[in-house]
Formats: sequence, structure tokens, C-alpha cells
Amino acid sequence: MTGSAAPLNDRGIDVCRGCLRQGLVSVLDLGDQPLANEMAHSQAAPDPAFPLHLMGCPDCGLGQVGEFVLPERIFGAEYPYLSSVSTSWLAHAGAYAQTMREALDLGGDDLVIEIASNDGYLLEQVQALGVRVLGVEPAGGVADIARAKGVPTVSEFFGLDTARRLVAEHGHPRLVAANNVMAHVPDLVDFTAGLAELCDDRTMITVENPSYLNLLREVQFDTIYHEHFSYLTAHALTRVVERHGLRLVRVDRLETHGGSNRYWLTRDERVAVEPSVDATIQEELSSGLLSPELWEEFGRRSRAAVDGLRAWLDQQRESGRVVAGYGAAAKGNTLMNAAGVRRDDLAVVVDGSVAKQGKFLPGSQVPVVAPADLPQYGADDVLILPWNIADEISGILAALVPETTSWVAVPEMRALSR
Repeated sequence: MTGSAAPLNDRGIDVCRGCLRQGLVSVLDLGDQPLANEMAHSQAAPDPAFPLHLMGCPDCGLGQVGEFVLPERIFGAEYPYLSSVSTSWLAHAGAYAQTMREALDLGGDDLVIEIASNDGYLLEQVQALGVRVLGVEPAGGVADIARAKGVPTVSEFFGLDTARRLVAEHGHPRLVAANNVMAHVPDLVDFTAGLAELCDDRTMITVENPSYLNLLREVQFDTIYHEHFSYLTAHALTRVVERHGLRLVRVDRLETHGGSNRYWLTRDERVAVEPSVDATIQEELSSGLLSPELWEEFGRRSRAAVDGLRAWLDQQRESGRVVAGYGAAAKGNTLMNAAGVRRDDLAVVVDGSVAKQGKFLPGSQVPVVAPADLPQYGADDVLILPWNIADEISGILAALVPETTSWVAVPEMRALSR
């Protein structure tokens, strides 16, 4: 069943949502796919599918996909992603909290606001340092979890209007964390205007997102899904924020999500721009960010990875081997739907999130169960779908099913050693 192909607007299809230029270029067409995080409650009917086509802006280099469903549907009450499920991500959040406390000398009179604060995984660690916090999380069920932990949370989408209300009620924050959210925003102009509205001259904003350049170079095509409207670089981000009086003053390289950047933004003209900004932008340009050749090579290698997974699954079935999956991640759903995976290809997918257990993956309709249930399915091979935390998952599998072989499919099929 295919969903309506009519886009809600031209952003990400004909018009760049970053620099507003017309005339985007096709990078990779992944066909019609269901929403990667929309877990099904039954296998009774096919999932609605919508075009998933990565486009590139030849001017600013922003990668982007079109809008076909409202954000309220994608990030609604049943949004299943919980940041606190991953121990490595919790450790990353703790390190961030310590880094920012030291860098900004945060104290009890300061306020930290996190946009898309999820289940409070980060702010509870900031709160433990004696700093005031406030979360903004549109997914109501996830926000309830945060509030139950004692993390004050506003349940609404962030933009200019929300920012004005927050400043009126709470004053300007010392720090705004917008980690792994800017890519999820359909209207970058309104979102960035909201960030600027939160700022006075003491406010620092940090934006974390996977690097679009890494996505292209490392063939991380499975991180493309409808929830990720944009794919950021320092070059593209600078073009977006400068129109709103913000300055990019520092870029940190991170290992998270297969290679991410942390962008430091401020409106304070007294803050010097660090060499990391120009170095990052120059690397992006010299590596071919605006090069059609790089985009074409990415498309070719992405299709080869999809074909490789399909051939491997067919071979395992012909050999009588049972395959299971680990991690009901959105990136895994993009990969499997691109490869035409169905429920007879994988016996089951296991995931540590209780919100996902007992449901079915969108498109493939493979059932999701708890990790403790994996041994009963007699799997010979386990395909790790969130390859970015494969080391963490490999350790879990070694204890659960020590006789199985673990595999990842991106950027190509390969067995993992234990």
C-alpha cells in the first residue's frame, strides 16, 4: 500500500530548506517506504509508504528529503525512540554535561534548555550537577517519562513562537542543547529563528548531528528516513544561522552515530571563531561536498549495499540458516525496506526498548521481542541493524547467544569478530 505521493510543500524536493535556493539535485532514490519509526501493532495490513528521495543543494550542500506527513504524526504520542536505552549514549550525555559545565562555568543560577529532550536522559545528568533545566519534547508519552524522573518538560514543537513563550516565562538560558534534533525539523528557518530568540549575549547553543560528509563517504544511506528532513554540514549550517544573527564559532568532531559534529553557536560578537570552523568547512569542500561525482559514487555504493544484503539473506535461507536481527532502529528499517526484506527473511528482531517490544517493524512486519527471548529462536546469524553501536550489541550477543555469528550490512556485508 502506497501513501499519498503529494508533498506537503516544496521544501526538500524543489526548494532548499536551508538556503532557500530552487533547483535541488537527486542523490539517492530509496523508493516508497513506510515511516521508519512507525511501529505496527499487527500484521493485518500493509504499512502506508511515502517517497524517500535524498536531494542535495548544489549551492549550500544541504542534504534533504521532502515532507509527506505532518510532524505530529512522526513525533506523536507513540513515538518509540528512548535515548536512555543505549548505555553508550547515556555515557555520551554524561560527558557532554561535564564538558559544558566546565566550558561555561554553569552554576545553580543558570538555566539549560534542551530541544527534543526525549526521556530526560541528558537533562537529569545536568540537573545532578546542580543546574536548573527545562526540556522541550513534542512526543507526549516520552515527555511523561522525563517528567516522572523530575525533569521539567514542555510538550510542544519548538519554533519561534515557543521560544518567545519560554523566554517570557523562564528568561534567557545560559546553554541550549539541540542534539540530534535539527535534522528532524521540517522548517529550518522557523527553528533557527527560535534558537536565536532564546539567546542573549551569554547564551551558547550546541547543535549535534551526524555529518552529511561522513554519510556520503561512509555510505551511511540507512540513516536516511522521513524523520530526518535534513543532513547537515558546517558549510550548510553557517548559511542557515547567519541569517538569524548567530555565529558558528567552534566545531567538535564526535564518534557518535558513525561520525558527528558538535556545532557551537552564539550571537556574542566578542567570542572568537576557532580554527576548527574554517578547517571543517574547507575539508567538506575539498572532499567534494558540492561535487556531483561524490553524490553519484554514494548512490552507486548504496545500491550495492542494498543488493548485498538481499543476496546474503537469500543465500542464508537456501543454506537453511536462521537469521535474526538486533535493534529495531529506524536505520535498520530503511535498509531492510530498500532490500525488500519480509518477515520470512528474519525470524525476529530483538530490541531493549519496551515501547517497541510486541510490535512489528514497518514494511517488513518482522516481530519485535525482548533480547532475553532471542535464544528460543535458534538463530545461526544475527544481523545488527544499528551498526553505530555494534560493539555494544556484540557484547550483549556474546552473553545471550554465544554460538551465533554477528553481521552488519553497511557499508557492506561483513561478519564481526568477538
